[in-house]
Amino acid sequence: MKCKTCKKRMAETLVNFKYDCDGVTKRAVNVPAYKCPQCNNVIVPDLILGRLETYAERETGQIIDYAKCEREEAETLTVLHTFNMTL
Repeated sequence: MKCKTCKKRMAETLVNFKYDCDGVTKRAVNVPAYKCPQCNNVIVPDLILGRLETYAERETGQIIDYAKCEREEAETLTVLHTFNMTL
């Protein structure tokens, strides 16, 4: 992905930021994003933001650990797949 500001190639990274969920401010951590090495512009893709919104709605605490939510979702899907294979 190229930076819209300076046109340099952006690097994949993980970012942390405050996230508003239904009027409650939570802290989003380990969120995949792209960062420009030239101007430090950061872009979080819409797909990631959509998933973050889903995780924020489920998370009861003040911190949304994106990487942890992804792992838990993958584990759940694996269990469901295994269960369906045994039926």
